[in-house]
Amino acid sequence: MAEETGVNKMNVLIVGPGAIGCGAAATIGKNNHVVYLLGRDYHKKHFSKNPVIYKVGDKTVSTKINPIIMDDLKDGSIKPDAILITLKANSTMALVKEMEPYLSSETPILSLQNGFIAQDIFDKTSFTNVFACVVGFNSFLEDTGVAIQTTEGDMIVGKIISEVSENTGDDVPGFIFNLLNHIIETKVSQNIISDVWMKAMINSTINPICAIGNLTLGELGIYEPGLKLGLWVWRELVHVVDSLNLKLNPFQGILHPEMLYVYDIVSYGIARMVIWKMTGDNKDAVVSMLQDVRNNRSTEIDYLNGKIVEIGADYSLEMPVNKLLIDTIKQIERGELKPSKGLLNKLYRNYIMH
Repeated sequence: MAEETGVNKMNVLIVGPGAIGCGAAATIGKNNHVVYLLGRDYHKKHFSKNPVIYKVGDKTVSTKINPIIMDDLKDGSIKPDAILITLKANSTMALVKEMEPYLSSETPILSLQNGFIAQDIFDKTSFTNVFACVVGFNSFLEDTGVAIQTTEGDMIVGKIISEVSENTGDDVPGFIFNLLNHIIETKVSQNIISDVWMKAMINSTINPICAIGNLTLGELGIYEPGLKLGLWVWRELVHVVDSLNLKLNPFQGILHPEMLYVYDIVSYGIARMVIWKMTGDNKDAVVSMLQDVRNNRSTEIDYLNGKIVEIGADYSLEMPVNKLLIDTIKQIERGELKPSKGLLNKLYRNYIMH
């Protein structure tokens, strides 16, 4: 959590009172900005009486905010200087379309979300100032309005210009950088498309495997079937990136994509050590897709692996392991399968060992 950096008081609309939304609301509100938190009726009732709370290590931020529902936004009295969207990707486009008539098309929209949803907002709505934010830390919602950050990391922000254009640091206004820096240390990307792809590939590998196996990050790091299945997923994702001629930036400045690309026994050993290092300090962290599965919510699988498989199909890439994960997650969502290590091991044996 960063301290006040001198930015002028702003009206900030945060869409979604989940873990990231509550963390953003608490830290931005604590820095003397006016925060509107858009949620459902029960959220408005809760936050009219209770503060939003964000816990990071031994620090706790508690802030009163202005809870609103969609009807409040439609009356035209709220004019945000910036909008932070923290919803699940699968809940986003319908809501953004609903908000669109009541907000200026020039209002900056910051997507703190998984997948490629910022690109969809840019391509499919009238909003012209869309920024993708790559979130490099994990958090979860302990209770309504109470979020806990479980891993360390930073955030990367960049403006969406087009599907292929590279951006520069000059594309991100200082007030947006300062606003995000209240939440966590933030860096400006020189190529946000690359950073988004790298994070999407990580999420498309770790999230479904942890969700299928009911594994924390630490458990994934030491569970051989999950590790090996993940490396096969990664290999297919890299083939898509190669077809697009994208050069990926290392995640968090240290994880280079080639470290997880396995082509012989030596590279497998390196990849396994990298995953152990990535997951070791976050052994109890529960990824967002597993949180969804445990709470009987729909997942973002279509906006992660599903989206990349669609792109791969344009280049005649089959991607059977990713398709296997998508199909399995959908069966779990329908209640036809129960997530477990045994299920993950079965997928590994039936496909990789076949």
